[in-house]
Amino acid sequence: MARFAWLATMPNKRFFAAIAVGTVTTISAFLIGQSLSSAAPEPRSTPNALCFRDTAPDQFSPKHVETKLLACQIVGMTKADAIAAIESANLVYRIAMEDGESFALTEDYTDSRINLEIVYGLVVGATAW
Repeated sequence: MARFAWLATMPNKRFFAAIAVGTVTTISAFLIGQSLSSAAPEPRSTPNALCFRDTAPDQFSPKHVETKLLACQIVGMTKADAIAAIESANLVYRIAMEDGESFALTEDYTDSRINLEIVYGLVVGATAW
């Protein structure tokens, strides 16, 4: 007990305790983050099979249904693979956002265009408007 007597006489015990707790929390969060990030899946190179056609009666056109289906399927692909898939389906695309930078878009509607949102070369969002 005598070897920790200096701790009892420290005027700022709470300050040092907070630093210790903060340090332990930071190191724990870092280690947990490292273990989770190493398990990230690889980008998809084929369309997502879990997407489905929207059969709601308020669709604009049959072409819009197919465009929305492809927009769902390309999320998770690399930018190059997604653009190749869009072009092979005879659709057009525009980049709505890339790496945090949003771009000005027109408000016109076409049922054959997909808006892409890209982060570090990966499609993280796609909408058919």
